[in-house]
Amino acid sequence: RMSSCLPNLATVVPSHGLRALFILTISFVFFAAVSFSWRTGEDAEGQLYSLPTQSRCAQFLPSPPSAIPGGPPPPPGDVFFVETSERTNPSYLFTCSVESAARTHPGTRVVVLMKGLVNGNASLPNHWGFSLLSCFPNVEIQPLDLPELFSGTPLAKWYLQSEHQKEPYFLSVLSDACRIAIMWKFGGIYLDTDFIVLRNLKNLTNVLGTQSEYVLNGAFLSFKPKHEFMELCMQD
Repeated sequence: RMSSCLPNLATVVPSHGLRALFILTISFVFFAAVSFSWRTGEDAEGQLYSLPTQSRCAQFLPSPPSAIPGGPPPPPGDVFFVETSERTNPSYLFTCSVESAARTHPGTRVVVLMKGLVNGNASLPNHWGFSLLSCFPNVEIQPLDLPELFSGTPLAKWYLQSEHQKEPYFLSVLSDACRIAIMWKFGGIYLDTDFIVLRNLKNLTNVLGTQSEYVLNGAFLSFKPKHEFMELCMQD
């Protein structure tokens, strides 16, 4: 009986050997591909970070708005984004949000207000996000001057009180205060920095976003200057 098993073993062992060789080959190819992709991604990221801050990219320029003979001019008001932290390195989502607003509103200023730029920064930090956004002529990145913003609004007294910085979730409270003050002072459109804009929003006036049937959401605001609702929000 033992002698009858030997031929079977002789055929099984080579079969398993071929399977093992096949598995090792596939594993090697897989890990080599992953390693190559990882290094390529690092190289690409390094190239992005090495972009000059003030570079101009003609291929990214939005098309100018088509003029309609005898038609009304586009509604006034800018599109605003606000960064109330000291952060000056915009994330991918932040950059895409501003880019999408610039593309869908080519005839409108898209203003990015950043608190971290206030302290005497004459030029933008050398960051790939600013390099890409500089390709759009309608994008303006400006320092967020909080005393100047709240001056002349019902929130001026609140902001000058030192106790307000001890509030829970102060940055969120400050962000809410800024967007309301901007809408009341200047009007236009406010967007949170996690919005990807798919179409022009200038046909929406004196509206705000909704989170559900019963809950409003200030992540999107579109109001005319000095609107009573925005003033009531500041007083509240």
